[in-house]
Amino acid sequence: MPIHKPDRVLLHHIPLKFVRNRVAGGSRKSLDTSIPLVPFIDFLITLVVFLLSSFSASGELLSQRPNLVMPNASHAVDLELAPIVAIDSRVVTLDGRRMADTPTLTATAGVERIEPLIQDLETLQRNWNILHPREPFPGTVIIQADREIDFRVIKKVMFSAAQAGYTNISFAVNEVGEGG
Repeated sequence: MPIHKPDRVLLHHIPLKFVRNRVAGGSRKSLDTSIPLVPFIDFLITLVVFLLSSFSASGELLSQRPNLVMPNASHAVDLELAPIVAIDSRVVTLDGRRMADTPTLTATAGVERIEPLIQDLETLQRNWNILHPREPFPGTVIIQADREIDFRVIKKVMFSAAQAGYTNISFAVNEVGEGG
């Protein structure tokens, strides 16, 4: 028997043409597939439009709740990233989580602690200290209160924030022009 170049011999003796083509690799798909660019470009444009629409260059860190009317101010500074305590006529919330009922806080005249608010603020402070071990804690909290809220409720929220270590309190307001 003469020596010849090795080749695929498995199942070559079967006289069926489709078996021979399959064994020889004739029905394989091409490894060089083309990427459809139009759907890819459409996806990227959609992604860029979404990111641009959600980006805020003015530093708007909070959105106003629908049932809350904030007071107006002519002299204001931009807010920084901090926990937001929202107070409306029904509920006091911290970053959207319910902390207390406003009518319950209005009923008593004395300054008292709001325990769930203090506990959550202390948890946020511990988390901040873990994430920033070499920086001093800024102790900033933003209060977003309705214009018609009794000051006793705001005073209780401020007292509770101070008890939790948040002594730098900012009020969220609607900025109006110099003329009022």
